[in-house]
Amino acid sequence: MKLSPNAKITEIKPAVPFSVVGIGMTTVDYLLIVPELPSFGKQLQASEFLRQGGGPVATALVGLAKLGIPVAYIGRVGNDSEGQFIRQSFIEAKVDVTHLDMQDNASSRIAMVLVDEQTGERCFTSRPGNYEEIDEAEIDRSVISNTQILHLDNAEPHTIRAAQIAQNSGTLVVFDGTWYSELLDDFLPLVDVAIVSNVFVKRWMPNVSPEIALDQLASYGIKTCAVTMGEEGVIVQQDGQKFHWPSFSVEVVDTTGAGDAFHAGFIYGLLQEWSLERIVQFASAVAALNCMHLGGRTGLPDLPTVEQFLSQRNS
Repeated sequence: MKLSPNAKITEIKPAVPFSVVGIGMTTVDYLLIVPELPSFGKQLQASEFLRQGGGPVATALVGLAKLGIPVAYIGRVGNDSEGQFIRQSFIEAKVDVTHLDMQDNASSRIAMVLVDEQTGERCFTSRPGNYEEIDEAEIDRSVISNTQILHLDNAEPHTIRAAQIAQNSGTLVVFDGTWYSELLDDFLPLVDVAIVSNVFVKRWMPNVSPEIALDQLASYGIKTCAVTMGEEGVIVQQDGQKFHWPSFSVEVVDTTGAGDAFHAGFIYGLLQEWSLERIVQFASAVAALNCMHLGGRTGLPDLPTVEQFLSQRNS
């Protein structure tokens, strides 16, 4: 069932210095394009290499900044070469790093990503950093209270605290469901908009369809939720009504960051107070454009690029 084209998700409070504040995992991604994803014992020659910042919320913030939205990141990394790279990448992308803490004598998270040059699909492994996550007491209440949207990618004590602050101050909470956490039952009732991947669904509720997963999310009081399914598109639910939106057909180079780009586009639409269908179309376009380049951030488009893409597809 499709929603009314004029139906809005929710009202957004007036603009403030930072429209979006994000708290979540951030990494340095090392990406290589290979002829095929490796099998045991097989040697492969990479045709392209890229080092780039990564992480779900972090990349979504970069995408929003590219679209012209003022954003800020809250978190911690190690004060090592990777941490310095993460910080500089944020600065170059115009993401505010006032609340990014650099911990001495600690390492930052890195990820190695192999990308299939034929399909754009990928496999990866990561090395967690040994820095200490920010704790509840370090969450700056004023930053969250004075933003329009808080974007989170995991259920942890400090993100639960941040979501509570947001809820009490009228800040919209958007959740990028990436990892399963035992704290989800405490976290999800604080969420206004949940967009989770089909991988998250399989970890959270094995052998459950995306439609049932949406109903389960809604049972926590989340009025707007979605499950992203890669090339199969996205299933969206608002107030019990569901619809499917197919992905745009493009020449895929790398699917890294596709979901993060979708979140950037979705949050942009929320800030514009568009209808849900228009938001999903815009977010799908941002994700598709990003998949045409190596890396989770290389192809993040500016607003004119998205508008031109949609104009061509709708003509």
